Amino acid sequence: MIKIKPFKAFTPKANYGGKVTTRQINSYSEEELQSIIDSNPDSFLNIILRERNEDISSSEKFKKISDLFDESIEDGRFVQSKNNSIFVYRQSNEEVSYTGIIAGASNEDYQQDKIKKHEHTLAKREKLFTKYLRLTGFNAEPTLLIHSKNIGLEQIQKSTIEKSPLHYFTSDDGLTHELWEISDDETIEGVLNSFNEMDCLYIADGHHRSASSSRLALETPEKESTQSVMALFMSEENIKIHDFNRVVKNTEQKSEEEILESLNKDFNFIDSSESILEPRNKHEFCIYLKNKWNRIKLRKEFNSDSTVVEQLDSQIITDYILSPIFGIEDLKNDNRVDFIPGNKGLSLLQSKVDNGKFDVAIAMYPVDVAEMKQIADEGLAMPPKSTFIEPKLRSGLTVYKF
Repeated sequence: MIKIKPFKAFTPKANYGGKVTTRQINSYSEEELQSIIDSNPDSFLNIILRERNEDISSSEKFKKISDLFDESIEDGRFVQSKNNSIFVYRQSNEEVSYTGIIAGASNEDYQQDKIKKHEHTLAKREKLFTKYLRLTGFNAEPTLLIHSKNIGLEQIQKSTIEKSPLHYFTSDDGLTHELWEISDDETIEGVLNSFNEMDCLYIADGHHRSASSSRLALETPEKESTQSVMALFMSEENIKIHDFNRVVKNTEQKSEEEILESLNKDFNFIDSSESILEPRNKHEFCIYLKNKWNRIKLRKEFNSDSTVVEQLDSQIITDYILSPIFGIEDLKNDNRVDFIPGNKGLSLLQSKVDNGKFDVAIAMYPVDVAEMKQIADEGLAMPPKSTFIEPKLRSGLTVYKF
């Protein structure tokens, strides 16, 4: 049984959703961040990043963020729901549409492993973000949790989105965002009952946010509001997992012939082209170097003794290419490798080599939901940068204050 919680969300005042909300901070360049902060005083970035260059302690910064958010409530930029509510959120463009439920996820469910993880978290980041939550007193970006297909939830979402949304705007990346509030007891009860039927959820995005919220809940057992973390709940069929490709610096100055010869030990070469090639199946990769693409396929056949992690294409790249050929073992800290999400396209991947910043590009086939769930079910962890999952959520559209 999964527990979720309606809450009194703070949302931007009417017609201000587009001005206030922001993409995830790490999706902006430093120049973009400064431009938004300078040109848009209503941006949520002017709350969470205004003091980022000040020579003050993290505690002082976090307390200032709390004060700035309180000021935004006082001046009317954010308005609180009158009732404990659940929200339906839709993100769409001409090609895709993602719809889900925003509510509080139970930190107790997380602690009992009913909310399952597929990534390791870093204790240092957990502690810092727990401190951030403790001192700011709010959560402004939902974690993304997925569940199996649920007809009851689908019907509630369908009937809700037929009504006028609380917010409707298009962001600068061309995505349309819509938010509906569910505040009537009967519909809320229907949502709660649908989640009660579920045995577990899976974290798709937000492992550190989930872990930090759980830490805060354990630190403050007497405080009911910290026992939940704001989440966007979506059906596993409604998310998109992109490939997460690699670009590599050939610092050992290996020749093209040496690299291809090394690849030939473990891979079959299928075809080559001066035009972009794309992997068509698992264990198939496309390598770009010296103005040519090569499609290759791992020769090894895995057996029942092989773990699901060993069979992941992201792990195969490390085990059979990055480590033996380029000497790259630590993907998190080695600056000879970088990662390009598949939604950016393989032309961008190729350009990283053509412009001389990197020497080799490696395109992989995307992980699927079943693999991600199996890894979580078995208590394992994916290698770094194995998945790039959409939708990516906005900060400041719904804020959970505790």
